[in-house]
Amino acid sequence: MAILCGTDLSAASGGALDVARALAARRGDEAVFLVHVADDNKSPVELERTRASLDAIAAKQPAAPAVKPELIVGEVGEALTQFSETEGGELIVIAHHSTHGSVIRLGSTAAKIIQHASVPVVALRDPAPWLAFAAGQRPLRVLVGVDDSSTCDLSVQWVHALRKLGPVEVVLGAIYYPDDAAAHYGLTTDSLVDRHPEIEALLARDMLRKFGGDSGSVVARPRRGLGRIGDHMIDLAREENIDVIVVGTAQKTGMSRLGSVSSVIVEDAPQSVVCVPPHANLATITVPIVRGALAATDLSAFANRAVGYAFGITEPDGDVHIVHVLDEDAKVNEAELRASLLALAPAGAKQKVHAHIVRGDDAATALAQTAARHGVDVICISSHGRSGLARALVGSVADRLLRATRLPVLVLRPA
Repeated sequence: MAILCGTDLSAASGGALDVARALAARRGDEAVFLVHVADDNKSPVELERTRASLDAIAAKQPAAPAVKPELIVGEVGEALTQFSETEGGELIVIAHHSTHGSVIRLGSTAAKIIQHASVPVVALRDPAPWLAFAAGQRPLRVLVGVDDSSTCDLSVQWVHALRKLGPVEVVLGAIYYPDDAAAHYGLTTDSLVDRHPEIEALLARDMLRKFGGDSGSVVARPRRGLGRIGDHMIDLAREENIDVIVVGTAQKTGMSRLGSVSSVIVEDAPQSVVCVPPHANLATITVPIVRGALAATDLSAFANRAVGYAFGITEPDGDVHIVHVLDEDAKVNEAELRASLLALAPAGAKQKVHAHIVRGDDAATALAQTAARHGVDVICISSHGRSGLARALVGSVADRLLRATRLPVLVLRPA
């Protein structure tokens, strides 16, 4: 497994090679690849000159880690990605300078590489923070863009791996829009432009739990959004004196790239940017720990079985929330109902038990909002197993819940 440095033979690419070598040395790698991709319309004489220049750059480098020069002919994004996959590359480092204007954005070398890459790509602005980090002179300050996507999970794992190489101060950034965030947590908001302290407290809690692992040198910074998420992230990076922004990328193509968060950040941020692609094969550094679970039940015998599973997968010092959803106008004795829910907890359970009676016309939405509001890690629910016309007409709370939440859902199936 190796680090690749893409080079256009410029002085800026020399800084990228310095960073690639420094990171490789921290990892204990024996070599890095110095790769130049030439246009296929170059003549043999031009290719030989390019190869000589590439070899000369490699020859000037210190002996360890070694620099292996490689000249490839083809389209830069595809060729570099294919070479990375063939050689088992884990990271691509390239020099990149901000270029404004949509035409340049769509055609930049960095954009092409990030669009095709199957491994994280460092679009390097300033080598100095990276070199100081690799030399053990100071921590690297990293901003991680946090959302509900799978690429965010990969970004988090990549940062945890980076923290194993040296001290990293992590700022978790999330941009929220008050109406969407209020709906997610089942709250109300009177303004679409003002900050919402309760939402920000819940977001900060969830961001820290999503990052997991050792929370030392990690802070959460939720920010209310009014414009593009990418612009807000760049502003946050400036406020926090960030060296590196880490974001996931959906690898959009064509005009759709103009509005993508990663595209805006890569092209406009003054800091280095690490883009993590959606299919990157990254080692799992931290594993999820279930400290909170929600068990949904309608108090039928089969539905109550979800409660046992919730206790079974939750840490002993965690919380289990047992939830029953009622129609808005249902008339019940809530005190007796709450006592019935608490009685479902297994004897001797060490977890803290919470009973919730939630009212709402859509049980799936009510459960998803309750789970989000209480910050649980997983939802447990029983499916009564309707099929055919009954399923089409009535629907399934479990099915709708899977679409209403991004949390893992454990569904118990009937015999």
